[in-house]
Amino acid sequence: MSFGIFDSLAQYGILGFAVLALGYLCWIFLNRLMKSEDEYRQRVEELEGSYRDDLEKKLEESTTSSKTLYETVLMLFGKTKK
Repeated sequence: MSFGIFDSLAQYGILGFAVLALGYLCWIFLNRLMKSEDEYRQRVEELEGSYRDDLEKKLEESTTSSKTLYETVLMLFGKTKK
């Protein structure tokens, strides 16, 4: 009867089981990290709340201002097309 990868790990003895244990611990820590990132993301969304619209509006105004400044600099110092 073959157990796939577990059959070959059993042939390595304690080293194989140590690798399994370390893999399991890595999986646990990875899941914990992903869960905490989701919780932080939800918390940020809660704290932003009503400020999100204001933030998006200010970001759009800043982008528009940067574009007009860029166009002005190009117009003053840019090379003319031939």
